[in-house]
Amino acid sequence: MYSMLLVVSSLYVFYATPQIVCILENNCDNSISNVIKGMFARLVALTCMISRCVIFLKGESQMVMYKKNVDDFHVFTPMTSSETDGLKKMSFWALLCCILLTVPVNVCRLWILYYIAKQTVPFVTLVYIQNFSMYCIETHFTVLCYILYQKIVGINNDLMAFKINTIVRNKYPFVSLTGEKYGKNDSTIEYNQEVFHSLIAGYPMIDVLENLKAKHKLVSQAVKNLNNTFGIHLGLSLCALCLYTLFDLYYHLEGIWNHSKYKFLVYAWILQYFVRFLFITVLAHITTKQALKSKILITDINNRYLDNNIKEELQLFLNQISSCTIEFTACDFFTLNTHLITSAIAAGTTYLVILLQFNSSNH
Repeated sequence: MYSMLLVVSSLYVFYATPQIVCILENNCDNSISNVIKGMFARLVALTCMISRCVIFLKGESQMVMYKKNVDDFHVFTPMTSSETDGLKKMSFWALLCCILLTVPVNVCRLWILYYIAKQTVPFVTLVYIQNFSMYCIETHFTVLCYILYQKIVGINNDLMAFKINTIVRNKYPFVSLTGEKYGKNDSTIEYNQEVFHSLIAGYPMIDVLENLKAKHKLVSQAVKNLNNTFGIHLGLSLCALCLYTLFDLYYHLEGIWNHSKYKFLVYAWILQYFVRFLFITVLAHITTKQALKSKILITDINNRYLDNNIKEELQLFLNQISSCTIEFTACDFFTLNTHLITSAIAAGTTYLVILLQFNSSNH
């Protein structure tokens, strides 16, 4: 029901934008500033409408599959208290950022509009609600992505324990496996001590690898679920955030909003867009980096002295990781990583210069 209301409101905003811009600007000419202000509202409406339609059609089934994969993972390794606390803290700060970066600045803008053009307040409120709903979906993605990040870190800690155990076995091949601690442990290395001690006590290494393979497959399937659910939304959001920033910088540099209150709003909106872009790209990037670390650890372990059965199992695990790439994409058009930040800055700067030159030539 909520998604349907947003879709209907998006259609209304898209249709009513020219009339509202005329009221706000006190003229209905086709100047570039009027066109850009109209594009902003229509872009918000269009991205919100497409995103809600896609999530309505695909989201429920994919989220059921995602939850099943995560629950199956917890059968192998339940969440620890530290992971639960970390997830709660991350969720809290993500939600807090979502509220603080949108609600105060939008309320301030509506308060100004109430005294300037009261009749536009309902329209602008709808635009802000649509923008806020987009941010909420992005926040939901970051929380779900962080859960998978925790799972991959756990797999890497298990692999690190496996690697340390392999090093110890190679260094002390004649030491009996009595379950006692032997060899030197580097406290600066993060690894799963429970797995390490169970391997030292004689737990079959092949069984550990089988569990890790199963857990990695569940994580890769969960990543696919997130890509299928949020891929279109994230692609639209990232492109839209770049355009929002471009428009606001244009307003600022052209002096369209000279009043000090409007300058504050522009800075606050740009900060919001930057934080949203950063949250998505950085979290997706560090999750992908952790997945690549798994491949490096397995390759390192496989290069050490092990019996043929374990080497064969490691090779199967390595083939699985190579065939089930863990990365987040926007409908396979581009990969979500930190390189997007520099690319967006470079492209945005280029288009901003072109826009300013185009506007100056019209004066």
